[in-house]
Amino acid sequence: MKQNPSGRSISVIPKAFTPVYEEQKWYALKTKPRAEKKLNERLLEANIETYLPITKVWKQWSDRRKQVEEPLFKGYIFVKIKPSNFISALQQDGAVHFVKFGGNAASLDDEQVELIRKIVTNQMRFEVTDLKLEPGDKVEIIDGPLKGYKGEMLRDKSKNTIIIHIVQLERTLSVDVPKAYLKRLEE
Repeated sequence: MKQNPSGRSISVIPKAFTPVYEEQKWYALKTKPRAEKKLNERLLEANIETYLPITKVWKQWSDRRKQVEEPLFKGYIFVKIKPSNFISALQQDGAVHFVKFGGNAASLDDEQVELIRKIVTNQMRFEVTDLKLEPGDKVEIIDGPLKGYKGEMLRDKSKNTIIIHIVQLERTLSVDVPKAYLKRLEE
């Protein structure tokens, strides 16, 4: 018990017991090699919201060619979780660690995850690269399924490619967007 300036005794609640509001945010969770789909199932069974962007790619074997589904970001899965629940996600077989920035788990904006969903859902042409961006024209998409999103314009031959850089994963998503859908942003 402590006394306040008026001489009355007051109770002090230790900081460890002070309730803290935790918001669920999206985080990138590193997986064991080729464990993304199984880990996604396990996390869902543990009532953890996930997003595993899947894309269809053609694979060539010596005797056949087949279209298969692969994770868009190999070795990663997105989870929407409170920091106090990190342990339950990491305890799942196939989980390695959360992607960190500055020593802390790096959260992603809801907007970034929604953008990836729209690109994958609308089957837009895209390419994931480890490209480090050079300064270019800042643009906003003014029409189509990605309307309202901003990115950086790269001119690649006759294509109009928008770059969305996902800092936390050190990856870049390139999407072909018709020129009519773009507006240059003033600096």
